[in-house]
Amino acid sequence: MTSTSNDMDNAVYIVTDIEADGLSPLRNSMLSFASVAMNRRGDFLGEFEVVLEPRADREQDPHTMEWWKTEPEAYKAATTNAVAPEKAMADFVAWVKGFEGRRVFAAAPLIFDGPFVDHYLDTYLGLRAFATPNHSENVFAGGCADIYAMAGVIANSPHEKWTTRGVPDSWIGNQPHTHYAIDDARGFAHLLKRIFIVGGLAAKYRNLEIAEFGDGQELRDELVGLIVEGKKTATCGSLSIYEEEGEPLPKVGEQFIVPDWNGNPRCIIQATSVEVNSFDEVDEDFARAEGEGDLSFEFWRQAHIDFFTRNGGYSPDMKLVCERFELVEVFEQETTKE
Repeated sequence: MTSTSNDMDNAVYIVTDIEADGLSPLRNSMLSFASVAMNRRGDFLGEFEVVLEPRADREQDPHTMEWWKTEPEAYKAATTNAVAPEKAMADFVAWVKGFEGRRVFAAAPLIFDGPFVDHYLDTYLGLRAFATPNHSENVFAGGCADIYAMAGVIANSPHEKWTTRGVPDSWIGNQPHTHYAIDDARGFAHLLKRIFIVGGLAAKYRNLEIAEFGDGQELRDELVGLIVEGKKTATCGSLSIYEEEGEPLPKVGEQFIVPDWNGNPRCIIQATSVEVNSFDEVDEDFARAEGEGDLSFEFWRQAHIDFFTRNGGYSPDMKLVCERFELVEVFEQETTKE
């Protein structure tokens, strides 16, 4: 099986969610919106959020306002500290232009968020959310990305299921859909990251969870290389991080996609045992199974003290999720970079 390198796409995706007092930019106002900038590899590069003053030439949709009564805190967030629409859009464009190269507008669903942002850009700045040769200035590249449609195709699901309803929380970064624009933009960005990772895999693997190793490019690629070579058959993580992020612990028999630093799936692994132990309870056999350095317990201990110190803190009695796994399949790698 082949996975294509993300070197093929150096675009910055501006994942955007809007909140409004109706469904039409021709009749209603955009109340707030937020964007997360990310690259194809899944790095989050920055965030933007703003609340807008309602337009004097628009009206509230009664049905939408009845619905907002069920989300009072979210409505408060979408209407507090509002600025003039022309300022909001000018600030947004300035932020977007801070990212060099090809910039792509993305939303879920594009048919709702896109027209509001496009109409406001056109009305206040004479710009569009898509590019054409006839525009003297293009903020975004020529096609926009509909995250719902992309997710539906990748998941091989019927059209009526092309939403985030019912998908595992991990697919949207364990970020509930709250109707706070920034929360929802973050969730959609996590979903887009997942789409990029699993897009080249066979359908049987696309619904698996993703296991990312290490906290930097050098470490991740080293660890993933050890897994692919069959030298690393165990890993551990801080239990507190699982709890803080609302992430369920791995289960025996559960399979995971393992990507490299560039977001390319390198292999599939399957958990064979999962235990929770304190740091000082980890033994030499488990340390060797982690496959790192000279395989000594001393190397494992110091490397993991350093890692946990960088990522939330270390203590001898900290609880670790200790997982052993086996290699299921390794993917051949290709690159389109010349």
